[in-house]
Amino acid sequence: MSQVPVATTYPVNFQKKMQAAHHWDVLAADVANRLRRNALMSPSEQQGRPVALYVQRPTSNSEFGMAFHNLLITHLLEEGFIMSEAPCCGLPVSYDIQVVTHNDRGFIRPTPGLFTALTGTVLVLRDVADTHSAATATMLGAVALDVASGFVTDTPSSEIIVTTSVMNGDRYVSRLRDIYYVSDNNVDQYIAKGPPPVTTRMVEVVGCASGPQCP
Repeated sequence: MSQVPVATTYPVNFQKKMQAAHHWDVLAADVANRLRRNALMSPSEQQGRPVALYVQRPTSNSEFGMAFHNLLITHLLEEGFIMSEAPCCGLPVSYDIQVVTHNDRGFIRPTPGLFTALTGTVLVLRDVADTHSAATATMLGAVALDVASGFVTDTPSSEIIVTTSVMNGDRYVSRLRDIYYVSDNNVDQYIAKGPPPVTTRMVEVVGCASGPQCP
């Protein structure tokens, strides 16, 4: 009977976590900058005509989706694009937001941050000359510094994938993707809530066309 493959994981890497509206602004600025650096603007720049873009409104009214729409327009303007409110006057820019939730994260290997790594190096160089209790206390203090300084944070179960596309007819001109952790307590900010409610009312008017009973 053959053995099943043993599960392994990828090497340790890093993924940023969104925790503030400022982080949304940072993402919008980065997307605009990458579109600017792509081949999107090269032909027009050579002819001295900046590219006109139209950022499509999000299909859902999530807090992140609405905010990202406005932030992206602002940063695209700052990058030199011509921004239009009319769909006929610019290449359409759209973005899709996918929320991914993991039910079983399994074991997450902790990675030491700056202070933890420095402290570990110091302890190794000293060959742990002090007692084990002192070494443990020092390491715990370093971990506390990492947490306080932002080098270490919790690993939530929720992530978002933001895909930004620029189209020219039925052809993709540019396509970007960004993946971030988001706090499990704030995941509702990224979930689609559906289109805005319809506030208008339709009233049917019934009357007679002609005849002796009509006024």
